[in-house]
Amino acid sequence: MSSLTIAVTQLELRAERSVEAFLAHMESLVADSAVRGAELVLFPEFASTGLLGAITDHRVTKETVISDYWNVLSAMTGEITEGMKRMASEHGIVVVGGSHNRIATDGSLRNTAFVVHPDGRVESQDKLHLTPPEHSMGARGGDDLLITRVGPFTVAVLICADIQFPELTRYLVAKGVDLILCPSLTWNRRGAFRVRTGCHARAIENQLYVAISPLIGSSGLPEDAPLYTTGSALVTGPVDKAVGRNDGVMAIADTSEEEVVVVELDRELVLKSRETPEPPGLKLQRPELYRKLRFAVGER
Repeated sequence: MSSLTIAVTQLELRAERSVEAFLAHMESLVADSAVRGAELVLFPEFASTGLLGAITDHRVTKETVISDYWNVLSAMTGEITEGMKRMASEHGIVVVGGSHNRIATDGSLRNTAFVVHPDGRVESQDKLHLTPPEHSMGARGGDDLLITRVGPFTVAVLICADIQFPELTRYLVAKGVDLILCPSLTWNRRGAFRVRTGCHARAIENQLYVAISPLIGSSGLPEDAPLYTTGSALVTGPVDKAVGRNDGVMAIADTSEEEVVVVELDRELVLKSRETPEPPGLKLQRPELYRKLRFAVGER
């Protein structure tokens, strides 16, 4: 089989009162995805942010939120990961559980996505390029790229802003990647447009599939500066006659509410696109020219 059916969630940000409530929210979408034939389900960046609503010993405000990310949300990630392992096993589906806060062994705060397989394996990918708000929290970016297999596809995870750095995707393609998963959190339309355009560009440049899962809505927290999130669940691919989508859109959410988009992706179409490119594609690269240009301007 050359096809993989994936589900991409457009997850509503809610004030979750407990880890159990959050996991039940996740599992409702995992179960729906599995019933609809999905073999993989993707969740957004910082999917567990709504668990700020579980804090009861103080008001969550701009003054407390950095400490809450470090000391409260990160402490819940182990339990969340165990919950995702159970869901993956019981529903027979790969759960790419979005990303969550965690404290690394070096004591740093990381934004980490987890790829949880039905057989119990858990793989992880740290976000590499952090946003100014993440830097202001004292978080640290990762230094490694995960490459894994799901069905016929070689898969990688680029978290939100990471999709805007084409060097990463070109490296991944050289390693055989043909499907990129992009958990995302953006708090204005500019950010959502940057991520969406980055996904389209990477799919066109590299003749592969890219899936975006956004967090949407607001939990009303922090109380004095509520986070509002926006975006659209989207799966995009090459823009050519091999795939047959004039805009590259394989599937997209059609509402601004919580939704799961399910689509079957055929790896053979990506291989066909790469073998007989309609526009200049990977097969028509000129690495000798790129080396000359790089040495002409120097390393930057």
